[in-house]
Amino acid sequence: MQAARRLAVARLISLSGGSAAYIALIAAIYGATRSALWISAAIFSSVAASVAAAPVAGWLGDRYDRRRVMVAADVAAGAVSLSMAATSTHAAALVALLGVSSIAQAPFEPASAAAMPSLVAEELVGRANALVAATGSAAYLAGPLLGGGVLALGASPAVVFVVDAVTFAFSAVVVAGIRAPFGRGSTENEPGMLAGAALIVRDRSLLVPVAAGMVSLLGVGIADVASYPLSLHLRGGAAGYGAMTALLGGGGLLGAAVAGAVVRGRPATLLAAAFFAGAVGLALAGAAPIVAVALAGMALAGGGRGLADVAAITLIQERAPDEVRSRVFAAQEGAAHIAFSVSAFSGGVLVSAAGPRVAFAAAAAASLSAAAVAGASRAAAAAALR
Repeated sequence: MQAARRLAVARLISLSGGSAAYIALIAAIYGATRSALWISAAIFSSVAASVAAAPVAGWLGDRYDRRRVMVAADVAAGAVSLSMAATSTHAAALVALLGVSSIAQAPFEPASAAAMPSLVAEELVGRANALVAATGSAAYLAGPLLGGGVLALGASPAVVFVVDAVTFAFSAVVVAGIRAPFGRGSTENEPGMLAGAALIVRDRSLLVPVAAGMVSLLGVGIADVASYPLSLHLRGGAAGYGAMTALLGGGGLLGAAVAGAVVRGRPATLLAAAFFAGAVGLALAGAAPIVAVALAGMALAGGGRGLADVAAITLIQERAPDEVRSRVFAAQEGAAHIAFSVSAFSGGVLVSAAGPRVAFAAAAAASLSAAAVAGASRAAAAAALR
């Protein structure tokens, strides 16, 4: 588990820096333009770049040594962060560089997830996935607080971008120092950048968890958009919104930790249960009479997300051959970005047309649908093993 622990530390530091930098980027763009449309443009730039880069990112992790791919991704992303620091007062440049940063970072996650079965013993893969997922949730909780705190102290966004570059460098050094084998696939048996997507389409035991994740993300994006209006409706204000967001991340941290203890041998069952827990949490938050109840619902929903992330990763690692595993994870990530972008737009429409409670009900329905879809993965996995 030593290699997994070192990888988790690297991700904790770099994702914290990246989350802080995102807060700084939004602040810099809005400060320069005073327009929410520029923020939308930044989000679109990031999502579009991630989707476009996914096939190449996955291919790199299957074609070359995964340790080197991950280190190169960190170094490239750090260089982009320094470029952001140099252009922190120019909104158009920041929007463009955010897209470049998404492309630079794209190979890391697929290569990391694909490498885990090579880094740890088979019986420890679930625990290792849970550890990395938990540190990721912790980073997404701590990073925005760090970024907002630094800016509140009067520092410029450029300072946060420089800190982000340092965290990428730290991650690169830590990953380079891991001596366990990361593994490398082969493009000879499964040629082509879209081999991962093709395998998902033809292997039902992979298609079901990927499809269920997409359905779930349709609800997650809606809830993200509706959280602030719901907090205002419940008289929680900005503080309530911040607490809802924090508990969603904190719940993910707890859910990932629990998954480490129970995921081995039953990821398909856990996946369906996790999405069901998310549906209950979102429904509770949307129907809450007071902010405290909404906070409890968001914590439960976050716990479901943490469980689902670990279960899905473990399930894909079990079913995807090493020679194409990075491309499978890249295809999954690209599909997730598409689903989330659609849900963010849908959330805005729903909140405007029917209010935040209806939006949360729709989000809960999406998570419940994901649980139903994921339930089929258990039978699919059992059939594939026969």
